Amino acid sequence: MNNQNLPSWPVLFCSTIGTFRKVDISLFTFHFSLIALLLSCTGHPKEVRLDGEFEHIEQGEFLIYSSDEGLDRLDTLRIRSGLFSYRLPTVETATLHILYPNQSELVVFGNPGSDIVIKGDAQNLSEVEVSGDEDNEVYTEFRLETNGKSAEETRSIARSYILEHPTLVMSRYLLTTFFLNNEAEVSPTEVAELYDSLSRARPDDLVLSKLSANVRSLGLLRAGNPLPDFSLTLKPGHGGNGPEERVVRRDDYKGKYLVITFWAGWKGGSQSAVYRARRFRRELRAKGKDIELLSYSLDADEKLLTRMEERDTIDWPSYCDFRALSSPLAQKWGIRQLPYIILVAPDGRILAAGTEWMKDIQTEAAKL
Repeated sequence: MNNQNLPSWPVLFCSTIGTFRKVDISLFTFHFSLIALLLSCTGHPKEVRLDGEFEHIEQGEFLIYSSDEGLDRLDTLRIRSGLFSYRLPTVETATLHILYPNQSELVVFGNPGSDIVIKGDAQNLSEVEVSGDEDNEVYTEFRLETNGKSAEETRSIARSYILEHPTLVMSRYLLTTFFLNNEAEVSPTEVAELYDSLSRARPDDLVLSKLSANVRSLGLLRAGNPLPDFSLTLKPGHGGNGPEERVVRRDDYKGKYLVITFWAGWKGGSQSAVYRARRFRRELRAKGKDIELLSYSLDADEKLLTRMEERDTIDWPSYCDFRALSSPLAQKWGIRQLPYIILVAPDGRILAAGTEWMKDIQTEAAKL
Protein backbone atom coordinates (compact mmCIF):
# COMPACT_ATOMS: atom_id res chain seq x y z
CA MET A 1 0.00 0.00 0.00
CA ASN A 2 2.73 2.44 0.99
CA ASN A 3 4.62 2.16 -2.30
CA GLN A 4 1.66 2.23 -4.66
CA ASN A 5 2.67 5.57 -6.15
CA LEU A 6 6.32 4.62 -6.70
CA PRO A 7 7.65 3.13 -9.95
CA SER A 8 8.42 -0.55 -9.66
CA TRP A 9 12.11 -0.39 -10.57
CA PRO A 10 13.36 1.62 -7.56
CA VAL A 11 11.39 -0.63 -5.22
CA LEU A 12 12.99 -3.66 -6.83
CA PHE A 13 16.40 -1.98 -6.68
CA CYS A 14 15.99 -1.03 -2.99
CA SER A 15 14.91 -4.51 -2.00
CA THR A 16 17.57 -6.41 -3.93
CA ILE A 17 20.64 -4.17 -3.75
CA GLY A 18 22.56 -6.74 -1.75
CA THR A 19 21.79 -9.67 -4.06
CA PHE A 20 22.66 -8.38 -7.53
CA ARG A 21 24.88 -10.65 -9.56
CA LYS A 22 27.72 -9.14 -11.51
CA VAL A 23 26.51 -7.52 -14.69
CA ASP A 24 28.20 -5.87 -17.57
CA ILE A 25 27.38 -2.25 -16.84
CA SER A 26 29.13 0.95 -17.68
CA LEU A 27 30.45 3.29 -14.99
CA PHE A 28 28.02 5.96 -16.15
CA THR A 29 25.03 3.66 -15.83
CA PHE A 30 26.16 2.56 -12.38
CA HIS A 31 26.44 6.12 -11.12
CA PHE A 32 23.09 7.03 -12.60
CA SER A 33 21.43 4.06 -10.95
CA LEU A 34 23.03 4.84 -7.60
CA ILE A 35 21.79 8.44 -7.69
CA ALA A 36 18.33 7.29 -8.70
CA LEU A 37 18.33 4.84 -5.83
CA LEU A 38 19.18 7.48 -3.26
CA LEU A 39 16.50 9.81 -4.60
CA SER A 40 13.74 7.28 -4.90
CA CYS A 41 13.97 4.76 -2.05
CA THR A 42 11.53 6.88 -0.06
CA GLY A 43 10.16 8.92 -2.97
CA HIS A 44 8.82 11.61 -0.65
CA PRO A 45 11.63 13.09 1.49
CA LYS A 46 9.49 16.10 2.49
CA GLU A 47 6.36 14.19 3.40
CA VAL A 48 5.19 11.76 6.06
CA ARG A 49 2.76 9.08 4.95
CA LEU A 50 0.48 7.34 7.43
CA ASP A 51 -1.60 4.35 6.38
CA GLY A 52 -3.84 2.65 8.91
CA GLU A 53 -5.85 -0.53 9.11
CA PHE A 54 -8.26 -1.21 11.96
CA GLU A 55 -10.40 -4.25 12.60
CA HIS A 56 -13.94 -3.93 13.96
CA ILE A 57 -14.53 -0.48 12.53
CA GLU A 58 -15.97 0.18 9.09
CA GLN A 59 -16.37 3.94 9.10
CA GLY A 60 -15.46 6.68 11.53
CA GLU A 61 -13.16 9.57 12.27
CA PHE A 62 -10.08 10.02 14.44
CA LEU A 63 -8.72 13.46 15.26
CA ILE A 64 -5.01 14.15 14.81
CA TYR A 65 -2.89 16.98 16.24
CA SER A 66 0.74 17.75 16.97
CA SER A 67 2.35 18.65 20.29
CA ASP A 68 5.45 20.18 18.71
CA GLU A 69 4.07 22.44 15.96
CA GLY A 70 4.50 19.76 13.31
CA LEU A 71 0.83 20.26 12.45
CA ASP A 72 -0.66 23.74 12.80
CA ARG A 73 -4.25 22.64 13.28
CA LEU A 74 -6.53 19.93 14.58
CA ASP A 75 -7.15 17.62 11.61
CA THR A 76 -9.26 14.55 10.86
CA LEU A 77 -8.42 10.99 9.82
CA ARG A 78 -11.39 9.52 7.95
CA ILE A 79 -11.78 5.77 8.13
CA ARG A 80 -13.48 3.92 5.30
CA SER A 81 -13.80 0.11 5.26
CA GLY A 82 -11.39 0.02 8.20
CA LEU A 83 -8.66 1.90 6.33
CA PHE A 84 -7.27 5.44 6.36
CA SER A 85 -4.45 7.34 4.66
CA TYR A 86 -2.94 10.63 5.76
CA ARG A 87 -0.24 12.77 4.19
CA LEU A 88 1.66 15.47 6.07
CA PRO A 89 4.13 17.73 4.23
CA THR A 90 7.02 18.44 6.61
CA VAL A 91 10.78 18.77 6.69
CA GLU A 92 10.95 18.29 10.47
CA THR A 93 9.88 15.34 12.58
CA ALA A 94 6.35 15.85 13.89
CA THR A 95 5.07 14.28 17.10
CA LEU A 96 1.52 13.37 16.11
CA HIS A 97 -1.31 12.43 18.46
CA ILE A 98 -4.18 10.37 17.09
CA LEU A 99 -7.19 10.92 19.32
CA TYR A 100 -9.61 8.00 19.39
CA PRO A 101 -13.37 8.44 19.93
CA ASN A 102 -12.95 7.09 23.50
CA GLN A 103 -10.53 10.00 24.16
CA SER A 104 -7.46 7.76 24.46
CA GLU A 105 -4.47 8.61 22.26
CA LEU A 106 -1.89 7.00 20.04
CA VAL A 107 1.39 8.86 19.57
CA VAL A 108 3.11 8.53 16.19
CA PHE A 109 6.45 10.03 15.18
CA GLY A 110 6.32 11.51 11.69
CA ASN A 111 9.85 11.48 10.33
CA PRO A 112 10.09 13.09 6.87
CA GLY A 113 10.21 10.44 4.15
CA SER A 114 8.74 7.73 6.35
CA ASP A 115 5.96 5.34 5.33
CA ILE A 116 4.25 4.59 8.62
CA VAL A 117 1.87 1.66 8.97
CA ILE A 118 -0.64 1.55 11.82
CA LYS A 119 -2.46 -1.70 12.50
CA GLY A 120 -4.80 -2.56 15.31
CA ASP A 121 -8.18 -3.60 16.61
CA ALA A 122 -10.75 -0.94 17.51
CA GLN A 123 -11.79 -3.19 20.40
CA ASN A 124 -8.26 -3.24 21.83
CA LEU A 125 -6.71 0.15 21.14
CA SER A 126 -3.97 -0.22 23.76
CA GLU A 127 -2.18 -2.81 21.61
CA VAL A 128 -2.14 -0.97 18.28
CA GLU A 129 1.20 -1.49 16.53
CA VAL A 130 3.05 1.15 14.52
CA SER A 131 5.87 0.29 12.13
CA GLY A 132 7.87 1.93 9.37
CA ASP A 133 10.90 3.34 11.18
CA GLU A 134 12.91 2.90 14.35
CA ASP A 135 11.19 5.67 16.33
CA ASN A 136 7.74 4.14 15.94
CA GLU A 137 8.83 0.55 16.33
CA VAL A 138 10.78 1.19 19.53
CA TYR A 139 7.94 3.31 20.93
CA THR A 140 5.50 0.49 20.16
CA GLU A 141 7.73 -1.81 22.20
CA PHE A 142 7.66 0.70 25.04
CA ARG A 143 3.86 1.01 24.96
CA LEU A 144 3.33 -2.73 24.98
CA GLU A 145 5.90 -3.24 27.75
CA THR A 146 4.30 -0.62 30.00
CA ASN A 147 0.69 -1.55 29.31
CA GLY A 148 -0.94 -2.04 32.72
CA LYS A 149 2.11 -0.85 34.67
CA SER A 150 1.90 1.74 37.46
CA ALA A 151 2.98 5.34 36.89
CA GLU A 152 6.19 4.77 38.85
CA GLU A 153 7.03 1.58 36.95
CA THR A 154 6.30 3.26 33.62
CA ARG A 155 8.54 6.20 34.47
CA SER A 156 11.38 3.85 35.42
CA ILE A 157 11.04 1.99 32.10
CA ALA A 158 10.88 5.31 30.24
CA ARG A 159 14.15 6.34 31.86
CA SER A 160 15.81 3.17 30.58
CA TYR A 161 14.49 3.70 27.06
CA ILE A 162 15.73 7.31 27.03
CA LEU A 163 19.23 6.28 28.04
CA GLU A 164 19.29 3.32 25.63
CA HIS A 165 17.97 5.31 22.63
CA PRO A 166 19.19 8.91 23.07
CA THR A 167 19.33 9.60 19.32
CA LEU A 168 15.63 8.87 18.73
CA VAL A 169 12.92 11.54 18.68
CA MET A 170 10.86 9.08 20.69
CA SER A 171 13.17 9.62 23.67
CA ARG A 172 12.52 13.36 23.56
CA TYR A 173 8.81 12.60 23.81
CA LEU A 174 9.36 10.22 26.75
CA LEU A 175 11.35 12.91 28.57
CA THR A 176 8.55 15.44 28.10
CA THR A 177 5.66 13.12 28.93
CA PHE A 178 6.99 11.18 31.89
CA PHE A 179 9.36 13.70 33.46
CA LEU A 180 8.72 17.32 32.47
CA ASN A 181 4.96 16.81 32.77
CA ASN A 182 5.26 15.15 36.18
CA GLU A 183 7.20 17.80 38.03
CA ALA A 184 5.67 16.93 41.40
CA GLU A 185 6.95 13.35 41.20
CA VAL A 186 10.44 13.70 39.72
CA SER A 187 13.79 15.07 40.75
CA PRO A 188 14.94 18.17 38.83
CA THR A 189 18.46 16.75 38.95
CA GLU A 190 17.37 13.49 37.31
CA VAL A 191 15.48 15.39 34.60
CA ALA A 192 18.49 17.60 33.92
CA GLU A 193 20.72 14.53 33.58
CA LEU A 194 18.33 12.89 31.10
CA TYR A 195 18.04 16.13 29.14
CA ASP A 196 21.83 16.51 28.97
CA SER A 197 22.10 12.93 27.70
CA LEU A 198 19.67 13.67 24.85
CA SER A 199 21.32 16.99 24.07
CA ARG A 200 24.71 15.34 23.61
CA ALA A 201 23.18 12.74 21.29
CA ARG A 202 21.04 15.25 19.34
CA PRO A 203 23.01 18.54 19.32
CA ASP A 204 21.12 19.91 16.28
CA ASP A 205 17.61 19.17 17.58
CA LEU A 206 15.90 22.59 17.73
CA VAL A 207 12.80 21.26 19.49
CA LEU A 208 15.00 19.71 22.16
CA SER A 209 16.85 23.01 22.53
CA LYS A 210 13.55 24.78 23.18
CA LEU A 211 12.89 22.36 26.04
CA SER A 212 15.90 23.75 27.92
CA ALA A 213 13.68 26.51 29.31
CA ASN A 214 11.23 23.89 30.63
CA VAL A 215 14.06 21.94 32.21
CA ARG A 216 15.42 25.07 33.90
CA SER A 217 11.96 26.10 35.08
CA LEU A 218 10.94 22.65 36.26
CA GLY A 219 8.77 23.13 39.30
CA LEU A 220 7.51 26.53 38.12
CA LEU A 221 3.93 25.57 38.97
CA ARG A 222 4.80 23.50 42.03
CA ALA A 223 2.72 24.04 45.16
CA GLY A 224 4.17 26.78 47.35
CA ASN A 225 5.58 28.80 44.47
CA PRO A 226 4.11 32.17 43.50
CA LEU A 227 1.89 32.07 40.42
CA PRO A 228 3.97 33.40 37.49
CA ASP A 229 2.94 36.77 36.12
CA PHE A 230 0.61 36.83 33.11
CA SER A 231 -1.38 39.23 30.96
CA LEU A 232 -4.23 37.98 28.77
CA THR A 233 -6.42 39.90 26.34
CA LEU A 234 -9.98 38.60 26.52
CA LYS A 235 -12.10 38.80 23.41
CA PRO A 236 -15.81 39.68 23.65
CA GLY A 237 -18.33 36.98 22.91
CA HIS A 238 -16.66 34.22 24.92
CA GLY A 239 -17.58 32.99 28.38
CA GLY A 240 -18.19 35.87 30.74
CA ASN A 241 -15.86 38.29 28.96
CA GLY A 242 -18.42 41.01 28.43
CA PRO A 243 -19.14 43.13 25.34
CA GLU A 244 -15.70 44.75 25.03
CA GLU A 245 -12.12 43.56 24.79
CA ARG A 246 -10.26 43.71 28.09
CA VAL A 247 -7.01 42.59 29.69
CA VAL A 248 -6.67 40.49 32.83
CA ARG A 249 -3.45 40.17 34.82
CA ARG A 250 -2.25 38.20 37.80
CA ASP A 251 -2.57 41.24 40.06
CA ASP A 252 -6.31 41.43 39.29
CA TYR A 253 -6.82 38.39 41.51
CA LYS A 254 -5.03 39.58 44.65
CA GLY A 255 -6.95 38.78 47.80
CA LYS A 256 -9.07 36.08 46.14
CA TYR A 257 -8.82 32.37 45.53
CA LEU A 258 -8.31 31.62 41.84
CA VAL A 259 -8.74 28.48 39.75
CA ILE A 260 -7.16 28.50 36.28
CA THR A 261 -8.29 25.67 34.02
CA PHE A 262 -6.33 24.82 30.87
CA TRP A 263 -8.62 22.69 28.71
CA ALA A 264 -9.86 21.99 25.18
CA GLY A 265 -13.14 20.79 23.74
CA TRP A 266 -11.30 18.05 21.84
CA LYS A 267 -9.49 16.63 24.91
CA GLY A 268 -11.05 14.08 27.23
CA GLY A 269 -11.42 15.12 30.87
CA SER A 270 -11.79 18.80 30.02
CA GLN A 271 -15.53 18.92 30.64
CA SER A 272 -15.06 17.30 34.04
CA ALA A 273 -12.37 19.83 34.98
CA VAL A 274 -14.62 22.75 34.01
CA TYR A 275 -17.49 21.24 36.01
CA ARG A 276 -15.29 20.75 39.07
CA ALA A 277 -14.11 24.35 38.94
CA ARG A 278 -17.67 25.65 38.68
CA ARG A 279 -18.84 23.48 41.60
CA PHE A 280 -15.86 24.56 43.71
CA ARG A 281 -16.72 28.21 43.10
CA ARG A 282 -20.25 27.56 44.30
CA GLU A 283 -19.00 25.81 47.47
CA LEU A 284 -16.54 28.56 48.41
CA ARG A 285 -19.03 31.36 47.78
CA ALA A 286 -21.48 29.55 50.04
CA LYS A 287 -18.81 29.90 52.75
CA GLY A 288 -18.51 33.62 52.05
CA LYS A 289 -15.07 33.37 50.43
CA ASP A 290 -14.00 35.28 47.33
CA ILE A 291 -13.03 33.07 44.42
CA GLU A 292 -12.53 33.66 40.72
CA LEU A 293 -12.28 31.27 37.79
CA LEU A 294 -10.23 31.74 34.64
CA SER A 295 -10.69 29.57 31.56
CA TYR A 296 -7.69 29.08 29.28
CA SER A 297 -8.83 27.15 26.21
CA LEU A 298 -6.38 25.44 23.88
CA ASP A 299 -8.97 24.95 21.16
CA ALA A 300 -8.17 25.83 17.55
CA ASP A 301 -11.75 26.27 16.29
CA GLU A 302 -13.65 29.33 17.50
CA LYS A 303 -17.07 27.90 16.66
CA LEU A 304 -16.30 24.74 18.61
CA LEU A 305 -15.11 26.79 21.58
CA THR A 306 -18.29 28.88 21.58
CA ARG A 307 -20.45 25.75 21.55
CA MET A 308 -18.49 24.22 24.42
CA GLU A 309 -18.67 27.41 26.49
CA GLU A 310 -22.43 27.50 26.03
CA ARG A 311 -22.86 23.80 26.75
CA ASP A 312 -20.75 23.91 29.92
CA THR A 313 -22.17 27.28 31.04
CA ILE A 314 -18.80 29.02 31.25
CA ASP A 315 -19.82 32.42 32.58
CA TRP A 316 -16.37 33.48 33.79
CA PRO A 317 -13.39 35.07 31.97
CA SER A 318 -12.34 32.94 29.02
CA TYR A 319 -9.11 33.22 27.03
CA CYS A 320 -8.16 31.51 23.78
CA ASP A 321 -5.70 32.51 21.04
CA PHE A 322 -6.64 29.45 18.91
CA ARG A 323 -3.03 28.27 18.73
CA ALA A 324 -3.73 25.06 20.66
CA LEU A 325 -0.61 23.69 22.38
CA SER A 326 1.51 26.34 20.65
CA SER A 327 -0.12 29.05 22.74
CA PRO A 328 2.72 31.17 24.23
CA LEU A 329 1.64 31.03 27.89
CA ALA A 330 1.01 27.28 27.68
CA GLN A 331 4.51 26.89 26.23
CA LYS A 332 6.07 29.16 28.86
CA TRP A 333 4.38 27.37 31.74
CA GLY A 334 5.06 23.92 30.29
CA ILE A 335 1.40 22.96 29.82
CA ARG A 336 1.47 19.84 27.65
CA GLN A 337 -1.26 17.72 29.17
CA LEU A 338 -4.93 18.63 29.28
CA PRO A 339 -6.82 19.40 31.32
CA TYR A 340 -4.45 21.19 33.70
CA ILE A 341 -5.76 22.93 36.80
CA ILE A 342 -4.06 25.46 39.06
CA LEU A 343 -5.47 26.47 42.46
CA VAL A 344 -4.09 29.77 43.74
CA ALA A 345 -4.36 31.29 47.24
CA PRO A 346 -5.33 34.94 47.89
CA ASP A 347 -1.67 35.78 48.51
CA GLY A 348 -0.72 34.56 45.02
CA ARG A 349 0.86 31.27 46.08
CA ILE A 350 0.03 28.07 44.22
CA LEU A 351 -1.84 25.70 46.52
CA ALA A 352 -2.11 22.79 44.08
CA ALA A 353 -1.70 22.03 40.39
CA GLY A 354 -2.16 19.01 38.16
CA THR A 355 -4.19 17.19 35.56
CA GLU A 356 -6.76 15.50 37.80
CA TRP A 357 -9.00 17.30 40.28
CA MET A 358 -9.45 14.41 42.72
CA LYS A 359 -5.78 13.38 42.73
CA ASP A 360 -4.05 16.76 42.46
CA ILE A 361 -6.45 19.46 43.68
CA GLN A 362 -9.12 18.02 46.00
CA THR A 363 -6.94 17.60 49.10
CA GLU A 364 -6.06 21.31 49.22
CA ALA A 365 -9.49 22.41 48.02
CA ALA A 366 -11.15 20.54 50.89
CA LYS A 367 -9.16 22.58 53.43
CA LEU A 368 -10.60 25.91 52.31
